[in-house]
Amino acid sequence: MNMIVLMTAAGAPLAMLGLSTPVARERNCIFMIHPQITSSVFESKEGKIVFPDRPTEYPCRYAKTKSGADIAFTNQNGWRFEVRIGRGDEGSWKASLVDEAVAGRAFSPFGDRK
Repeated sequence: MNMIVLMTAAGAPLAMLGLSTPVARERNCIFMIHPQITSSVFESKEGKIVFPDRPTEYPCRYAKTKSGADIAFTNQNGWRFEVRIGRGDEGSWKASLVDEAVAGRAFSPFGDRK
């Protein structure tokens, strides 16, 4: 799995999460703006959390599970991201910081290609 599309809880395109290869427990990942993002989504709470400043590469944990894959990392503003993709290439994401949290849908358009 090398790319995951993140959407808001309402299903609006938000970002693409690119993951480095080869597959290893510790990989690098980076958010890219989804080509169909709207200005209102970019300016939303989710947009400001996913794109806080400039594109930054994050070390992320990648773990294959019985039900798919889990990816986790912390961005430069301290938000902890957790992405879970199931065997059907669909899943969810959430970001949390102290008592705040946002969440949405996620999917891997190219499946689990390692």
